[in-house]
Amino acid sequence: MATRLLTAAEALFLTCLVVAPWPYGCAPEAATFALSAVLSLAGALVAAAWALEGRGLPPLARPVAALLVLGPVQIAFGISAARVWTGEATLILAAMLGVAVFWGRRGFEPAAGWRLATAVLLTCGAQAVFGAVQWQLAPDRIYGQASEFLTTPFGSYVNHNHFAGLLGMGVAVALGCALGLLRRAGGPTPAALCLFGLGLGLLAAHLASRSRGGLLSLLGGLAGLVLLLSLVPSRRRGRARSRLTIGLLTLAGVLGFGLLAIPESARLHLTSLLGGAHDSSGQYRLDVARGTLRLALSHPLLGSGLGAYADAFPRLKLAHGEVRTTHAESDVLEFLAESGLLGLALVGWLSVLAFRGLRDRLTHGRDPARKGLALAAAAACLTLGIHSLLDFNLRLPANALVFASLLGLAAAPRSAPRSWGGTKTAGAATAVCLLFAVLSAYRAWGALTLDAARAQADPHARIAALTRTVGRHPYLADAYRERALAWRSLALKRRAAQPRLDKAGQDLERALALRPSWGEVWAELGWVRALAGDVPGARRAFDRAIEADPSHRHVVRARADFLKRLEPTAR
Repeated sequence: MATRLLTAAEALFLTCLVVAPWPYGCAPEAATFALSAVLSLAGALVAAAWALEGRGLPPLARPVAALLVLGPVQIAFGISAARVWTGEATLILAAMLGVAVFWGRRGFEPAAGWRLATAVLLTCGAQAVFGAVQWQLAPDRIYGQASEFLTTPFGSYVNHNHFAGLLGMGVAVALGCALGLLRRAGGPTPAALCLFGLGLGLLAAHLASRSRGGLLSLLGGLAGLVLLLSLVPSRRRGRARSRLTIGLLTLAGVLGFGLLAIPESARLHLTSLLGGAHDSSGQYRLDVARGTLRLALSHPLLGSGLGAYADAFPRLKLAHGEVRTTHAESDVLEFLAESGLLGLALVGWLSVLAFRGLRDRLTHGRDPARKGLALAAAAACLTLGIHSLLDFNLRLPANALVFASLLGLAAAPRSAPRSWGGTKTAGAATAVCLLFAVLSAYRAWGALTLDAARAQADPHARIAALTRTVGRHPYLADAYRERALAWRSLALKRRAAQPRLDKAGQDLERALALRPSWGEVWAELGWVRALAGDVPGARRAFDRAIEADPSHRHVVRARADFLKRLEPTAR
């Protein structure tokens, strides 16, 4: 029974990994939480299987459990800037870290490790082909559809940097596995040559995406692969130095091939990496990084709440008011701001345990191919880790899933790891995973019903649909806001204006109860109160809006217009 449960769980994990990139990297909320629900269900199957076997959880589960307690602590102590978002982030974090825990034990089995590597390479290969074809046919569209949100799409990703994040991991896995097979056979084999060719193809697609951060991270990840390979114990003297030299020369040749294989326009864009912060993109990233550090310093120990960055950051944003900043353009800085030094310390604990497993595999393992597989997984994690200094790849569920899977594979020792706790611990983990699966499915349902309500063109039909939505999902701040805007639009038609304005104000207040730092909604509440004749209440709302989001152009303009109407002679 336990074996069947583990097999079913692995099948679910691999299926999710293959499917996840296609719905825009799982960026839509419905896709995000549906993925979280399936992963948590698979985690429950795994924990149940371990309980049936009389085993506890792997060592990686200890820092994972500590990380999952962080969100509830932030909510309980009122630290989070958006408690609902912190709860949602905890669900997603639990799903992803559960994947790492599973592969941290399952990965010591060679066949399972190769199945995971195969799934990663199939996914990256399919994305590379799709991205290349779509770029030729319609570079500004995904699945033939255009949107204002599609600024720099590539493959099925809205942002080309996230496409590059996925393929960067694929390049490292392909080349690392090829090196392992070459070392096992003592020379070229068909499988090794196929993997090497696949790596070159993925590299060309990666560079064609024109991601400068992706190029920098890929250089670091492949250099790390070469360095780790040179550190693998060898009986021959001087072998490490020759490995390093040959590896660096091979790396230079591989990158040279990739740059020659892409269009000239892409090469020119990638060389602008040398421009650093002198272009607008670089300056924006630096400004956001400075503001994020100020946010981290304002709550140094426990942070501002997991997943709450988009509401916590705007009060410290001093420029770029035309851009709605929802992420820090750096996973590392954003996680520091959200979780504080405690969260960073827990991630460090997880990283130390992962490195111990990798070192055990490299130091004491005998099979060069298995060592190559571990090196490939570690290099892939390093690649995305470097990219996470410059972007928010780990906020894309599809990329986070691949990263977590490969992290567990890299951390898997050469033999079955020791257990933490016993049967009761595994049983408790089963219950927690099932609870998280149900909550994630419930949240995915809420996202679907909200999307359906938003699609209603008629204000009366939209209000009716949103009323059903908030009745079933009262935690959706966006639903209250949408209903408030619909009530306001009806009030502007001068029919029963006051009751409709009252209802709009009540809905905006409900939204702010869930997200107290939502500057845009404070400004909207100010206008609703002004239209209802509550001038002091409108002034207070606009003051709160400026306090929450002082650089937001809409908020600043709305307050200025209100004051101008209130005091026509004031400047």
